[in-house]
Amino acid sequence: MLRKTLNASRLQEEVKRRIHRLQEVVDDGVKIGVPRPQPQTPDRTGCNWTMRNFGNAAGFEASIAGVLAQVQAEYNLAAQEGEESEATRAPAEDPFGGSHAPAKVDPFSDSSGNPGPAPAANPFAGAQPAGSSKASADPFGSPASPKDSAGEPPPRKRPANPFGGD
Repeated sequence: MLRKTLNASRLQEEVKRRIHRLQEVVDDGVKIGVPRPQPQTPDRTGCNWTMRNFGNAAGFEASIAGVLAQVQAEYNLAAQEGEESEATRAPAEDPFGGSHAPAKVDPFSDSSGNPGPAPAANPFAGAQPAGSSKASADPFGSPASPKDSAGEPPPRKRPANPFGGD
């Protein structure tokens, strides 16, 4: 069967019209958001477009899929006037002066090309409490051993009964 061609706006309106004429959609009074058709390379049936992410479609997925299959069997997406198809389009100029070519540098690898994040400098690596060495104290300032706190009284133990004295 030869498909008719429609532009993106008319194809979107056709799908929207058919979905909103479904009896279960009319009965529930639901307004389903219909996205614009997205061009794709022709599939095995010859359809060159698809739609994804319908809004407010919970519970109507099967009905929407049926309508979408019918419309995809009848229509193809026409290229806009003066616009090439997605597959033959050349990369666009970057408005910021760069090229639109794929990046040569992977931002998620270190400078040697090994995968994984590059080690970052820790701005707090050398931080330690004033007047103490790194080996003898933790970063919160409490002494590392009991002999360091000889002048302080030992901490009181909690009572077994929080409501009693013992």
